Parts: sequence; structure tokens; C-alpha cells
Amino acid sequence: MSDRVVLRPMILSPWGMPSPTAPTEQTVGVYEMLWDCDHCETKKNLGKTHRYCPNCGAPQDEKARYFPSPAERVAVADHVFTGVDRECGSCGAPMSAKASNCGQCGAPLDGTKAVPLVEKAAPPAAKGRSWWWIVLLVVGVLGLLIWWRCRTVQVTMRVTGHRWTTAVAVEEYREVGEEAWRDQVPPDARGTSCRREQRTTREVAGPPSCRKVERDNGDGTFAEVEQCTPTTRSEPVDDERCSYRVDRWTAIDELTRAGAGLAVAWADVTPTTTTGRGARRAGARTATYVLELHDGKAARTCTVDESAWKRYADGQTINARVRAASGALVCSSL
Repeated sequence: MSDRVVLRPMILSPWGMPSPTAPTEQTVGVYEMLWDCDHCETKKNLGKTHRYCPNCGAPQDEKARYFPSPAERVAVADHVFTGVDRECGSCGAPMSAKASNCGQCGAPLDGTKAVPLVEKAAPPAAKGRSWWWIVLLVVGVLGLLIWWRCRTVQVTMRVTGHRWTTAVAVEEYREVGEEAWRDQVPPDARGTSCRREQRTTREVAGPPSCRKVERDNGDGTFAEVEQCTPTTRSEPVDDERCSYRVDRWTAIDELTRAGAGLAVAWADVTPTTTTGRGARRAGARTATYVLELHDGKAARTCTVDESAWKRYADGQTINARVRAASGALVCSSL
């Protein structure tokens, strides 16, 4: 395989920068694999140069090829890759992919299979203490404690009363200060003052992340390949943040009422007849509904939504859930 750079098409981001989904590969160099003779024990024969053992003449065993250490590398000059070696069907010797007959026994190589490629072994993982069983034990104990504290039991209770609290906001049309980005400033704003400030971020191309791998060519050589993957980094995007004055309906007070029973009352807010600044009106209405209960031993209360509050009548017996560990009433069960 000749030295070459293999480039795949790169996808551009909306800002014209490379997308991180376009990896590249570059062949750094081509070197000879090594093999050890199993007849005379001669070590570190060259995978491409020594098809036969230079000491005893025994044929190379392609299954015995291995990657050399960086200090043992022998570069292959002007290497031309013609294909993965083929294994002779008669004597088993590895032959070049361009050969027609076996150089060991002369048998034809038509239809013979390619030799297996050598995989680069990953470095052994560092050995450390096995803590997994401790982690499992801790998780199991925590799970048991959570279950014990959260499990519920059914308790019969009697509804003893209904309480309610209502609130009505009082709003006034007045001048207030607000902030917004330049493109969000309302048309009726006045006294606008803007400053530069970060609004968001965008992804731009960063330095590529590269690593070198050794890849068996299958012809007695291997290639050192540099694989690079584009990366991105976040870059701040500034915009104008503006302060301004504008007229808005603003809550200035709240009128509340409270009572017992199912007849709920709301405070009256009389709107002004004038318009413009200083005008007043009723705003948002909110309410809190409380059920009073008794479990035969103690009084309980639950804040619930309006539908659940109206569902039960005074004196009615209902089933509710309480926490087994703490005895706390689970109001969502009502």
C-alpha cells in the first residue's frame, strides 16, 4: 500500500465550519511485520523480505506474524500494495497476491484463500481492587431503606370539615422597568439603554482529535495510520441587552378571604372608570382548599385541588394512604 492520504467529504456546519462527523485517515508509514521460525527458533524475521527463514530455509508461517515494537520497525521503501497474501493450498506457504504459482511447491494459486490478518492487541487493563460487590451491597441497602420509608398502608378516615382561602390580585396600570434583547424590545418602550452581553453560544471547529493505529496489510507489512476526528468548541455569541421603561398592568396588592364550608367567597375589586396610568382592575384569582380529617386518634389536614375538595361531604368515611414509617398522610391518594 503506497503512502497516501484518504480524505472523506466533510459536511459544513451553518457557519461554514467542518462538521464533527467527517473523520480523516492518513498513512504515516509502511513497515515490515515480524515472524519467528518454528523450525530453528530464529526470531524476528521480516514478514515481506523473509518469505523463508534465512537460517534454515523453512517457509514463513503467516499465522505467526506479529507487530514489532517501535524500536524494531523496518520501513518498506516505495511499497506498492497488490493485495493480501494467499495461502498455498498444497504446502500452506504464504504467497504474494500477484503470484500465479506457489514459490515453495509450484502448485497453482487459483481459488486459494487469503491469509488471516493480525489484530493489534489492546493494552491490558490495569488491575485494581474489585469494588463492584460493595457497590451492589450499598445500592441494595439504600433501595431497601427507600422502599421501607416510602411504602404506604391504607387507613380509614372521616371527613370532619372543609376550609378555603381565596385571593384576588389588584392591578394598576403604571410605568415599570423591563429588560429584553434588542429584537424583543416592544414598540412602545421609552428611555431605552443597551449594552453588549452574551446571549447564546455556537459550535465552531476545534483542533482535531488524532490517534495512531497499526493495521496489518496482509502481505507481510503493516501501515501506521493516523486517524483524526474533527471536534467542536463552544464560542459565545453577543447581542444587545436593553433596559427600558414601559406601561404595564402590575399587581400592587392582594385581597384575601377565608372561611369554612363549601360556600367559597371572593373579594370584590372595583375597577376604576379612568384609563391610562393609575387605572386599576381585578387580576389573577387563586384559591387554597383544605380537607379536615380524623383517623380515630388524631386530626389531620390535606391541601387538595378543588375537585377533590368538593368530592367528599362532611361526615363521609374515606380510605386514604399513609406512610408506614412516618405515619404521614399521602394527600395525593385522596
